[in-house]
Amino acid sequence: MVKVLLTGATGTIGGAVLEQCLAHPDISTVVAFARRELPDKVTSDPKLQVEITKDFSIWPEELLNTHRDATAMIWTMGDYVGSEDVTLQYPLAFQNAFIKIRTQSSPGRNSRLFMFILGLHETRAIDLAERHKPWFNLYIVRPGGVLRDKGWAASLQELAMGRSWSVRARELSAYMVYLALGGDEADTVIMNEQIVEKGRELVGLHAWA
Repeated sequence: MVKVLLTGATGTIGGAVLEQCLAHPDISTVVAFARRELPDKVTSDPKLQVEITKDFSIWPEELLNTHRDATAMIWTMGDYVGSEDVTLQYPLAFQNAFIKIRTQSSPGRNSRLFMFILGLHETRAIDLAERHKPWFNLYIVRPGGVLRDKGWAASLQELAMGRSWSVRARELSAYMVYLALGGDEADTVIMNEQIVEKGRELVGLHAWA
């Protein structure tokens, strides 16, 4: 059974990822790092643990030690303005701290780290991950416009934007959960068309998606 770490669970993408992780039969524990408590409808699920995190630039060793057995981190935290803290400093701070903990406590174990991230962070994240292969594996998921799963407005947006530039939140989250569980993907940076194609397949095949 698998433990998955998650940031951004209060957002559209992170909320969809959380829902699918809780529904997936192979995931035993989901640890959500959030600034505030999550809604009762999800916190009542025994799979979920919430770690209230006020500062995502600081990852205490005692906190990460508790979760060093995690198989994956799905990083969906973002913002609308692309601030440097959110897109660069926060994920790099986690990545450095988690690598330090895992290298000290369990070198050689396989850990997959997933980040929904855009911009400056990408090159630094890849360089850092490359130095810690094969046990540390990083994928950068680069979706287009993320649409809500229901409603005529989303359907019109999808039609207007086209397959290359849009993806439903459910398809994106299904794809990220698939990767977190060791799904096959050769590319480090994954673009929207790949996400849509595999995400739609997963949604059509699996009840958890």
